[in-house]
Amino acid sequence: MRYKFLKIVFIVWVVLWVWFVIRDLFLKDNINSYRVLITRSLEGKHSYVTGDRLYEFLAFSTGKLPAGTSYNFVGFEPDSLENRRAVYYLYPLVQKKDPEYVLVYDRPGFEREGYILASKMDESRYILKRK
Repeated sequence: MRYKFLKIVFIVWVVLWVWFVIRDLFLKDNINSYRVLITRSLEGKHSYVTGDRLYEFLAFSTGKLPAGTSYNFVGFEPDSLENRRAVYYLYPLVQKKDPEYVLVYDRPGFEREGYILASKMDESRYILKRK
């Protein structure tokens, strides 16, 4: 009797997990995302999840900022998902309100008093340095 109950519980558990996988892949239309992620390298996966344009800017910024400096962002909200991803990829650099560098993302022509252009990726993505 006890084994029959455990067998039924196990079957229900397996059916539920198969349903969860099918729902995630097909009903929520995630199969293309999984296909893309399987074919990419680790860096390509990071780029896909972060967004190719933002990841390209973060890689550029990582190469240009000296170790141990502070930074802040202009171009997205402080509590946004983009901000959290950017902080993750720029670790161990520290984000501060009064930073040594300002990373400008998608704000062409942005200027801040007391800062000069340090490095430029394109017209809307660049780095400002405190004078």
